[in-house]
Amino acid sequence: MAFRKPITTLGGLMWWQNIKQDMYFLMQEHKVGLPMWPYKYRILLRENRMEIANSNDLQDIELDWEYLQVHAVPQLNQKIDLGAINPVDTMTVLAGVLKILVL
Repeated sequence: MAFRKPITTLGGLMWWQNIKQDMYFLMQEHKVGLPMWPYKYRILLRENRMEIANSNDLQDIELDWEYLQVHAVPQLNQKIDLGAINPVDTMTVLAGVLKILVL
């Protein structure tokens, strides 16, 4: 499976066509495909348009879609970008690391 930590899409939303969607996910097909783009199909989180799966094979991406429908529980309230981490959380983590290093 082509699952990975959600990442920001490579852009070009106008180059993609929605082929399947539900409350949490969008499945899209690239209008041009290879060699213009490294993959033809992708699945995005609807809430923030972050990509979680991609493939050049429709059957493979359909299996990924079915897996997500049964097993995935989106945790959209949790931050996934390092730049979006709250500074208080960063300082708490840093303080904890420093305590361990000092002892």
